Amino acid sequence: MNANDANTYEVLITTGSQLNVVGGTYAGRSGNAGITLVNASADVSDATVTGTRMGMSIARATGTTTGSTAVISGSRITGQTSGIETGGGADIQLTDTHLTGTGANSFGLNSFGAEVRAKGGSITGGMNGIRLRPDGEGVGSGANVTLDNVEVRGVAGAAILANGGGTAQINVLNFTRLLAGNGVLLDVQAASTATMTVADSTLEGNINVTGNSLANLTFNHGHMVGDVIVDGTSTADVTLENHSQFTGRLDQVDSVNVSTDSNWTLTGNDSIGALGMNGGTVSFGAPDASATYYQLNVGTLSGNGTFAMKGDFASGEHDFLNVAGASSGDFALAVAASGLDAASPQQLTLVRTGTTDAANFALAGEQRVDVGTWSYGLASREIEGGAKEWFLDPTTEVISPGARSVLALFNTAPTVWYGELASLRDRMGDLRLNGGKGGAWSRAYGSKYNVADGSGVGYQQTQQGFSLGADARVAESDVLIGILAGTSESDLNLDRGTSGTVKSYYVAPYVTWLGDDGYYAHGTFKWNRFRNESKVNLSDGTRAKGDYDNWGLGGSAEFGRQIKLADGYFIEPFTQWSAVQIQGKRYTLDNDMQADGDRMRSLLGKAGATVGRNIGFGHGAIAQPYLRAAIVHEFASNNEVKVNDNVFNNDLSGSRAEFGAGVAVAMSEKWQVHAGVAYSKGEHIEQPYGVNVGVTVRW
Repeated sequence: MNANDANTYEVLITTGSQLNVVGGTYAGRSGNAGITLVNASADVSDATVTGTRMGMSIARATGTTTGSTAVISGSRITGQTSGIETGGGADIQLTDTHLTGTGANSFGLNSFGAEVRAKGGSITGGMNGIRLRPDGEGVGSGANVTLDNVEVRGVAGAAILANGGGTAQINVLNFTRLLAGNGVLLDVQAASTATMTVADSTLEGNINVTGNSLANLTFNHGHMVGDVIVDGTSTADVTLENHSQFTGRLDQVDSVNVSTDSNWTLTGNDSIGALGMNGGTVSFGAPDASATYYQLNVGTLSGNGTFAMKGDFASGEHDFLNVAGASSGDFALAVAASGLDAASPQQLTLVRTGTTDAANFALAGEQRVDVGTWSYGLASREIEGGAKEWFLDPTTEVISPGARSVLALFNTAPTVWYGELASLRDRMGDLRLNGGKGGAWSRAYGSKYNVADGSGVGYQQTQQGFSLGADARVAESDVLIGILAGTSESDLNLDRGTSGTVKSYYVAPYVTWLGDDGYYAHGTFKWNRFRNESKVNLSDGTRAKGDYDNWGLGGSAEFGRQIKLADGYFIEPFTQWSAVQIQGKRYTLDNDMQADGDRMRSLLGKAGATVGRNIGFGHGAIAQPYLRAAIVHEFASNNEVKVNDNVFNNDLSGSRAEFGAGVAVAMSEKWQVHAGVAYSKGEHIEQPYGVNVGVTVRW
């Protein structure tokens, strides 16, 4: 039978017949469906079908074993009790079709042992969107449904109901939405078995398994927020694979398998039968739920994966994994880092297993947990009853990256200050070469420092900067006065991805005296403004940061004499004394770590000599290559820093040797260039290199 744009009452197609419908309206009367198929076939498109009971019946005659088939597209099918009701063995394909049950207890799809595939469209029922039951005579392989980008809604009840003691296969694919008036996405009742696969879809709601039923739930790149609720007579198995995410309770679930970079996030204390992992993660609460801690009880554990845990190391509260039976495999504990110090880290037992020959547990990443000032390793111990525990071990305590960044920043300002001052000292050589004439000058410089673990923290500092200066002779005297200003930036590398930055801005007046017999004296005061920033890579892969501003004020005085030798050679013994004080500061990192640095002081003495030669090239051009060597001693030894009230002393006192080489070239009466390198080595500080280049224009 063909019906094109028909407007008629109900249509009945029986055994072996074929119905072809394009458009039109089909309305059932007196309890009849708009379209009824009995062991028949139909191809329906763009139609409106209604019934006083079901909108469309796709059935089979009693005693037969072959159901009806239907291909339906672009249609709307509505009924009082259901949109479509099926019989066993039916095969139905829906495309962009909307099924609606309008009664309070209705179903959008009421399937008795049918195979239904829907793509696009919607299925809505006053009670349940879909009900899946076995055929009364056992015809068909089960009530199976595949949903591809379909909206399924139960207005008052569950989105999908599986009951009647049969089996149901449910595929939720490609952005399918399950919506439920009672918050239950899938309700498995009355000794039924439901196997549901969720792929590329996101669900929000619960799954109920009651009445001696069984649910097998698989998420394949699927997401769900909600709980799987299993009563005492029923069982459920949950598998997460291919980057799936499940957030909710799985309490009393018989088995859970988490694999292929998938994640189960607990939202409460849970007890499950078996936990199998293959590269997946179990997270004890969301990362921002820092005040809530959970316990997961597991019957058996196997495989490999990660447990993401957290604890309040000040109060002793923490997440806990308890394995009652056998366990095997290798597992990482990704414990959330904290900026607060631990009250008693030995009490933070993270894992307990029922046997001593159990799975192996280790901390993730660097195999340490950053807890405020300190980082701790993991240890295990056997306990009474043949069990085993894994806990944070206080005997493995080392300074944490956060504390290291604090100490390094407070330690860095003096080396920044002295590195900037070196550009002014090189200006002294220019003055002696050009006969003490004033001028404008600039220097670009860079250096690197390796600071040893003298105070428990070592780091590398790389500095680069630029200075501009100008000076002039005072009347006809041997005295010049000048001023310089500049900026530098120092990058700190503390390993493990932790770094710091010090941006410095400075200004310094200076005075120089050049005597006729080679004696000279030089003095300066330098004021700095520092902008300090730290970025800490924590043990759990998160980052903390903090910043503060402070100032520094210091002075330097140098005395020496240039002794001229034959053939333009000279030797210049000198001594230099410098002192600087850096403002103390209190600041907080954004992980609540408290840092309090006392005023930083440095008193540096230096004695050495420069050997060089003046080489003339005619027309006023002179080159002055030189070598320099000196002994440097740091006298200040008590620079206190507190991290979470733990006291450290940034002690860089001691001696070091310093070597340098360079050349200054007066190219004419007006222009002069300079280049130099330096190296120093001591107990606490090594300067692998220091370089500077500059130019001077004389008045």
